[in-house]
Amino acid sequence: MLGPPTLGGSSLALLFWWQSLTPTLIPRSWAVQATIGAVCLAIGYGIAAVVGRCACGFPERWSHSRVDAILQYGWIVLGAAWLIGVFLGAVLWMGWQNEQRSFMGMASIGSLDAVLMGTLSLPLGALFVLIGRVTTNGVGASHRFIQRHVPGAAAVLATALLIEQTSEGTLAPDSSSVSGGRESLVAWDTLGRMGRDFVAAATTVYELKMFHGADAALAEPVRVYVGVRSAASATERAELAVRELERAGGFDRRVLAVWVPTGSGWMIPEAATALEQLHRGNTAIVAMQYSFLPSLFAVFLDAGLANEAGNLLFNAVHARWSHLPSDRRPKLVLFGKSLGTAGVEAPFVGGDASSSVANMVARTGGALIVGAKHSNPIHSQLTRERDPGSPVWQPVFDRGRSVRFMTRDPRQPALGANWPAPRVVYLQHPSDPVTFWSIEALWWPPEWMSRPRGFDVLDRVRWFPIVSGVQAVGDLLDQLGPPPGFGHVYSTDYVKGWVSVVPPDGWAEADTVRLERLVNDMAGGESEP
Repeated sequence: MLGPPTLGGSSLALLFWWQSLTPTLIPRSWAVQATIGAVCLAIGYGIAAVVGRCACGFPERWSHSRVDAILQYGWIVLGAAWLIGVFLGAVLWMGWQNEQRSFMGMASIGSLDAVLMGTLSLPLGALFVLIGRVTTNGVGASHRFIQRHVPGAAAVLATALLIEQTSEGTLAPDSSSVSGGRESLVAWDTLGRMGRDFVAAATTVYELKMFHGADAALAEPVRVYVGVRSAASATERAELAVRELERAGGFDRRVLAVWVPTGSGWMIPEAATALEQLHRGNTAIVAMQYSFLPSLFAVFLDAGLANEAGNLLFNAVHARWSHLPSDRRPKLVLFGKSLGTAGVEAPFVGGDASSSVANMVARTGGALIVGAKHSNPIHSQLTRERDPGSPVWQPVFDRGRSVRFMTRDPRQPALGANWPAPRVVYLQHPSDPVTFWSIEALWWPPEWMSRPRGFDVLDRVRWFPIVSGVQAVGDLLDQLGPPPGFGHVYSTDYVKGWVSVVPPDGWAEADTVRLERLVNDMAGGESEP
């Protein structure tokens, strides 16, 4: 286990480490790059070791003296290659990162970052190689036991803490228009931290007056939230949400948004405020929590719960909404981001893109879908069946008649100004790893790397087997690292998104700019707590 490294393993390790330095969708700090490089180094070494072990089974054709001579010269050449490779690689990595950071408006990294990356990545990679050797030599059983049981215990502990705690300064609301108050059908202590934060932060009439003026016709926004502990089953939670929505007056508002939260039940403050300010508070938002885990873990450990929640909640709300007189129905729209987008799409999936879009248009007044997962069925259909000539990172379907993909690309295709409702909008950045990375990157180059590329994807980005898959994991872990407008950070896009889906009467471009400024100045951020 502590034996000397092999020549073949060290050679492939250098190649994999070098390839890991190339830029991808998200700029990387020296610590992230050191870890990615170390993982790639260890994988490269492991592959060569396996191949070398298999080759040992073939008959020897060369004498030991000849093999020793080749190995001696090989180690000299490889040692020089490592020295040159690490120095040159650190320099190139710093340049590539600063090119990307400059484009995204991020602070540059310096020589110290490059030195730390280069010097720490190698010993960390060697440690991973040692762990691999230990696992291979029979200690893997205990390692797998730890991996299987410790995260589960940690998740249970984190879940318990998440359920019980309340953010500092968050108090039960007095308003009858939100859940958790004295008149509410949903008890305050069952909302969970995310639900309590959401209902307690509803836009106030004072805040509406500050934006629209004291003489504007305003309403108090409705925010309904049902936590996992608010009812025994998902079906009961959906039914409770409808009763609570009716109690709070949500069906009397102009716009009613069925909102599928992220994995932990988090509701994005910027998106909610943008909708409420846009329609002067004459809105209702209803959401149902389906997990306690952040999206990054819920997508694996609570797979399918977002789809179930989206189906049950929308169908329950739609059934009650359908019984209202047609002239009294609010505009029924949907919203979801990240893992929540799977739940938004779930009630409408058809055999192809046309049938899926027809289902959505027939039963809703529109949808705002933000940073959709790569595996989402309708998103995949629209991308796969897009009009010829449109790129994968900004597909055009049916000439944009009902569905449009919006990015910040200044070269967005010109679509017809006539865009009848209902409107379905997908917000996606070409640099969003949630939308564009998938497991296939391990063995096949992703389509978004083809030319032309998205405006925020560097020309230097390239694919390499296995290494690109490791880089994808790094991008997904740091998806919220870039500033707004890049990666998975959409705080600057919600206003235009909502304006496109449900534009209010008399709204002007100057109003959009003012509201964007207000949303951008909000405290907090888009990082899922």
